[in-house]
Amino acid sequence: MTSLFLSLFSSLLFLVKPDCSNVPDVEDRTGLCKSCRELPEHLLDCEDVLDLSEFNKTYQEEFVEKHGYGCKKMGGEARDDVQTTKVVCKSIDSFTCFWKPDPTEKGNLTDNKFLSEFEKPCIRYTGHYFQSTLIYSILLGFLGVDRFCLGWTGIGVGKMLTVGGLGIWWVIDIILLITGNLTPNDRSNWETLY
Repeated sequence: MTSLFLSLFSSLLFLVKPDCSNVPDVEDRTGLCKSCRELPEHLLDCEDVLDLSEFNKTYQEEFVEKHGYGCKKMGGEARDDVQTTKVVCKSIDSFTCFWKPDPTEKGNLTDNKFLSEFEKPCIRYTGHYFQSTLIYSILLGFLGVDRFCLGWTGIGVGKMLTVGGLGIWWVIDIILLITGNLTPNDRSNWETLY
């Protein structure tokens, strides 16, 4: 029933799709023709946050000043540690909106793209789960499996060849993992379970 309703609704949107390109003045717009900046987030196709952390600080500052978006630092453990940034968006293909370039907006955005009004957190997830890594570390840490899973291949080989540093390295890695000092090599955050 829900899929039938959605297909009818999308067909109706396709048939009633307003052409906002010929509506230059805000006063002449109808209720169906909204400004792209007024659209809710679920009607926007936004790019991922831009990671500038691999560049030097001078370039980071210049890019953010010129374009108005970008992450100088990715990740963080606490909410206060995580930076936020605006992202480049455009409306989804099945939705037409009125778009007019903002002369005060930073950057050279084209093709009906604009900076979002909202900000997204500078976080990257790559499939590393804390719980599974802890289990690997406890059960197979003496073979370096925990280090291999986190992307620390060289250290994992060393740990495997020394059988977890005769058990000492094994225990130290469990403590480092629990205290938050052993994280994925690609600087990504732990995946959440919810």
